[in-house]
Amino acid sequence: MFVLLEKSMRVKSLLVTATLLIAPVICWGAGPEANPPDSLPTFRVTAAEVHVDFTAVRDKNQVVNNLSASDFQLLKDGRTVDQVSLEKYNDAPISALVLTDVSDSMAKAIPMERASADWLRSKTNPAKDRLAFIDFGEALASAEKPGYIRGHLTSVYDALFETLMGFGSKSSTRREIVLLTDGIDNNSLHSLREVITLAQRFDIAIYAITAHPGKKQFYEPDVLRYLCEQTGGKYYEARKLAAMLTATAAINDELRNGYAVVFRPDVASPGMHQVSLRPNQPGLRFYYRSAYFQPETPAEIASGE
Repeated sequence: MFVLLEKSMRVKSLLVTATLLIAPVICWGAGPEANPPDSLPTFRVTAAEVHVDFTAVRDKNQVVNNLSASDFQLLKDGRTVDQVSLEKYNDAPISALVLTDVSDSMAKAIPMERASADWLRSKTNPAKDRLAFIDFGEALASAEKPGYIRGHLTSVYDALFETLMGFGSKSSTRREIVLLTDGIDNNSLHSLREVITLAQRFDIAIYAITAHPGKKQFYEPDVLRYLCEQTGGKYYEARKLAAMLTATAAINDELRNGYAVVFRPDVASPGMHQVSLRPNQPGLRFYYRSAYFQPETPAEIASGE
């Protein structure tokens, strides 16, 4: 069970606006065509159908918007599932939170981060989208008062953990966090594994962009790439503003256009099951969470403890 450690970080009421109802099935995995590690926790599902959300891209990470069920194979525990249906998200509303690192280590990159957040804000449809903006350094704060929490310490993992807790565990739609940071953490009480586990538990994908305009700026690409892959998101690097906005536009496109493959589980085989998506054509890749737990009885509910 997670124990939320007492700390000065508390999510503002802005996070409440991002809380949605959870999807009936929790699935997780580790990026394109990867199997989940053995250490992942066990979660239970009660739905009669399993939904695996995923994004399809081609070479140069171009989002695929015309995928059909004939373009891939779904495997459960290494065996092909013949009866599947494909649901498409076409220009779907965004349910996301933009988490911006404004600590001292990001001082030179903050203008690029702000431009990225402003670009996403400009593409928001208030009638449909649910998009919130939070800054963090040592603590969390609303981005409506940017810059006042600057400091030497950075709590990336705590900021993500608190943000995930603010999202909550119930949702009927896809939900994402867009993280703008260098990935350097020197003050968190929570760990990277705790963040990944909680994101998997709540079925929230994390996308990250590192803005590093200075050649001497230190950042943690391996950490951020691993974080994104484990939660079903993607990682981007940007040296210049144009590249930052290109990455932001790519994330916006992926958030609005994706798929869900749906199939009925075998009720006679409870326990942990791995799922994988295999492309039927070259150059096609998938990003998804790739495991689920089938309960012994419909009465079992998600606990994560």
